[in-house]
Amino acid sequence: MHRRRALVAAFIFLILLLSSAQRAYSFSSSQVRQEIGQAYASVLDAEQKGGNVTGLVSQLNEAITLLNQGDAANKTNPSLAQQLYSSAFSIASNVIQLSPGVASAGVASRSLSLEIFASETAVLGILAFLAYLLTPRVFWSAWVRARRGWRVRKA
Repeated sequence: MHRRRALVAAFIFLILLLSSAQRAYSFSSSQVRQEIGQAYASVLDAEQKGGNVTGLVSQLNEAITLLNQGDAANKTNPSLAQQLYSSAFSIASNVIQLSPGVASAGVASRSLSLEIFASETAVLGILAFLAYLLTPRVFWSAWVRARRGWRVRKA
């Protein structure tokens, strides 16, 4: 008798666990739209920080396509719509997770390009200063060498 009660309790617990797990993975269209909106905001932030967001944008477009397909399939095949919503939600979540890394790479790239620009400017400034100092000496020595054979006569 105790064994039967334990089996019934375990069966009820298993049914409750499975039904809550199924609800955890079902998404509505509005939840997916909200996640895609957050993903778009994170991609926009990464782009403003100088990151290369091409891959993230293509993933975001894929999530939007899946959302639209899920909306179209929702009336005729709700289980297919749930699968599409779930895929779109996971792609949008992945985009949100990848965006900070892309943003930090963009910040590093901007910093490196700023350092390269500063170095190039310094080298050009030094070369201009050396040209200013050495040009008269080079010019006059070349002029003297070119006119070495000339003789000056009284008129």
